[in-house]
Amino acid sequence: MNLLRISAVAAGFVLTLGAAAQTPKKALDHDVYDGWQRVAATVITPDGKYLSWTVNPQEGDGTLYIRNIATGRTLEIPRGNGLSISPDSDWAYCRIRPEFATTRKAKIDKKKKDDMPKDSLAVIRLSDFSVVKYKDVESFKTGHDSMPFAAYKYKKGVVVVNPASGSVDTLKNASSYVFSRDGKSLAVTLEKDKKDSLSIDAIVLCDLSAGRRDTLSRDLPFYGSMNFDRSSRKLVFLSSSDTLEDASRHCSVNIYSDGTLSELVPASYKGADGLVVNENADPFFSTSGDRVFLGLGEYIPPKDSTLYDFETALVDIWNYDAFLTPPQQRIKEKQIKNKTYLSVVDDGKVVRLAGSFFDEISLTQGGDGDWALSVDNTAYRLTSAWDSNEYTDVSLVSLKDGSRREVLHKVSGTPEISPEGKYLYWYDCDDWQWHTYKVATGEQFNLTADCRTAFYDEENDRPMFPEPYDYRPEWTEGDEYVLINDRYDLFRFAPDGSSIQKLTDGRPVKVQFRHGDPVDHGFTAADQRLGLGHPYSAKDRIWLTSFSETTKENGYGYVDGFFGKVKTDHFLDGYSFGSPVVAEKADVIAFTKGNFRTPANLYVSPGALRRQTLQSRVASASRLSKINPQQSDYRWGDVELVHWTAYDGTPLDGLMFIPEGIAEGEKVPLMVYFYEKNSETMFSPRTPAPSRSVVNVPMYVSNGYAVFIPDVVYKTGHPGESAYNCIVSGTEAMCDRYGFIDRDRMAIQGQSWGGYQVAYLITRTNLYKAAGAGAPVGNMTSAYGGIRWESGHVRAMQYEHGQSRIGKSIWDEGGLDLYIENSPIFHVDKVQTPVLIMANDNDGAVPWYQGIEFFSDLRRFQKPAWLLQYNKEAHNLVERRNCKDLSIRLQQFFDHYLKGAPMPAWMKHGVPVWKKDRYFGFENAE
Repeated sequence: MNLLRISAVAAGFVLTLGAAAQTPKKALDHDVYDGWQRVAATVITPDGKYLSWTVNPQEGDGTLYIRNIATGRTLEIPRGNGLSISPDSDWAYCRIRPEFATTRKAKIDKKKKDDMPKDSLAVIRLSDFSVVKYKDVESFKTGHDSMPFAAYKYKKGVVVVNPASGSVDTLKNASSYVFSRDGKSLAVTLEKDKKDSLSIDAIVLCDLSAGRRDTLSRDLPFYGSMNFDRSSRKLVFLSSSDTLEDASRHCSVNIYSDGTLSELVPASYKGADGLVVNENADPFFSTSGDRVFLGLGEYIPPKDSTLYDFETALVDIWNYDAFLTPPQQRIKEKQIKNKTYLSVVDDGKVVRLAGSFFDEISLTQGGDGDWALSVDNTAYRLTSAWDSNEYTDVSLVSLKDGSRREVLHKVSGTPEISPEGKYLYWYDCDDWQWHTYKVATGEQFNLTADCRTAFYDEENDRPMFPEPYDYRPEWTEGDEYVLINDRYDLFRFAPDGSSIQKLTDGRPVKVQFRHGDPVDHGFTAADQRLGLGHPYSAKDRIWLTSFSETTKENGYGYVDGFFGKVKTDHFLDGYSFGSPVVAEKADVIAFTKGNFRTPANLYVSPGALRRQTLQSRVASASRLSKINPQQSDYRWGDVELVHWTAYDGTPLDGLMFIPEGIAEGEKVPLMVYFYEKNSETMFSPRTPAPSRSVVNVPMYVSNGYAVFIPDVVYKTGHPGESAYNCIVSGTEAMCDRYGFIDRDRMAIQGQSWGGYQVAYLITRTNLYKAAGAGAPVGNMTSAYGGIRWESGHVRAMQYEHGQSRIGKSIWDEGGLDLYIENSPIFHVDKVQTPVLIMANDNDGAVPWYQGIEFFSDLRRFQKPAWLLQYNKEAHNLVERRNCKDLSIRLQQFFDHYLKGAPMPAWMKHGVPVWKKDRYFGFENAE
């Protein structure tokens, strides 16, 4: 859609107001949320024969669909989820949840965990869509390369299902289980049942095709971490004779291969560094199966039995030169306690690969190469607390003896390995360029220095290095080329810098192309651990997403023949398109498409006609779902792309949502919401939903509010004034442009960074009748040295280099003045705008006392202010019950000040803390 069509839509909207008014529609209310649906979990088989997806309400029972694309026959499985389809398109497996109402009733009745309703397993024969179900399922698994069998865990064991014959085989007292890749073997650990004298602790290997079980080991108190190799012929697992519960176990690493069980690493192993094989070792095979990798860890001894809790001090010690502060240690406690250092067993010798705690090891050639990549930031951990450039030291580590060769020192980036291991590649945050390192020769190449275009964020307005446009460059077979995006286009680079080719031409028309592979090539988490992926071949199509910076339209594109004569195609349209799903071995595409007025439904195109353009193919695709038909019963609206000039002359974009049914001469209230830039979401579908923190656009538009969402750009050192420059100028421009906006009934609302700007703006202007500030920073001077409790990081870098954009420390010349200038609490005496604050006591991003500081200072000056503190809640609300509560209170607050609605009791009288679980104060105060 071009700008002319956008204008035409707006004109059409105005002309049809009278007709629309003849059909009364309801306004959305807070009872509609649960039934609003979305399409998710789209899966297509490699041969393109079957497509599956789910349609789920926000709360309640969803449906899983499986469709035969050729015949159109569709199977519906109520409450189905977690589908696995065999690569040969013979079988499918999924879980079926209990009915939502049944589970809710069980919770109300406070049933114990064992008595709660359980999932079922559905086994589906795709040829005729016949379904067999098995009840009381805790989990299920099947193979990867083929799925002739499935297994599911129930309370007392594991059941193996043969879908072809319908037979089942039960392994009692099984606690864990894992399939081989070919799906024909199953390894199971058994745990002795004290009530069953015949039960044993053991590890059992089941040959499912032959119907044979072999007990590989028995009568040891611990078995764990079972993994097959890719050929499905070898199994590695841990075992231990240790019985202490509060200490590490000394484990042996065992391999079963060709009918023989052997001990690869004994439980007595102890490296020169004191590391041992414990229960967290998690051994796994290289791609060939010739090597075994495992993690070595520290031995944690049992707790001293002479120390008693009531006599033991509990203290956190903060050390000035420690890499991790106590808050970071608490967050990473499990990771620290269970930390292992990647090692390899090669020729019977254990070789440690990972050096320090922070050393990240990446394998080459599926673990069968001669070396691994080490990226270690230990030397720079301390300064990373305040330095935005995270430096690393990069080494190549020999898998033969663990020797290291440092190849990059203090590089500002995170190098990765090309698929064949021939090159390292990274974006350098110091010079803002893409680099490669040729492993064979040690040569370095700057790939982008000679390009007359920027591969870094051209619009960066934070006081730090600009980030790259491309975080995941793709490679071609043989490491021949690497594909990297700039702002608009995709480029093909020879990794030695010898050639550059631009594959698209988006810059002249300001269309952004981004590459991404929509084909599921079947790589598992285990494959990714080995560094395996899918480099493009000459016959592969590179799929692209497209986005117009001018019209905000979206679409798809592709590049063919990128090794030789390049052919491209793309389209743009006034919709948001979800990530496409493409069959690996057939010309079948599935995608979702929707916008503000049109729900995001699923479409499929089973094949391109001769010379058919991508645009016509997408336009002629068949719609498979029809979600949210109830939307037509409610008042909705339209969205327009708007432009204005900020006070300092900066051209800006924004979105204006206009409620339908505005009568001639009618005035409506305006809600202004903002967070950085949002104009690119013009065509995004928006659905009524309980608020986690911000106003819901469809809800407010349906209830007669116009909603304005301006883009905001910033100048370092003055984020508050930057917000004023963009937001207030935009508000005034909208009032001038749209005669239906009531200048006396306008409000602002924002969350987090937006919440801070709300707090600042009401100290700067009385333009708005009411304000909502979620998780605001009120005092930058106290927040500066605070902690982001979710990560444990000190907040200083956020102000010096990050989103808060001060650009200086408090001690730099002029720094303190900037922190005071931008801190709302130093100016609260000027506030005239009633404000509703949300500050939750488990906020991991903004310290909740920031909201308290702001509220307390407003209260001192008796400014009308309220603070909502949701107990044990996060930065953005998680519990749906709290989201619904916030949605009601936000609307009551704004309706009172902008629409003259009666003040609710909670605003007039509050809610006593001892009544908060039984009284809500939603009723009118009068």
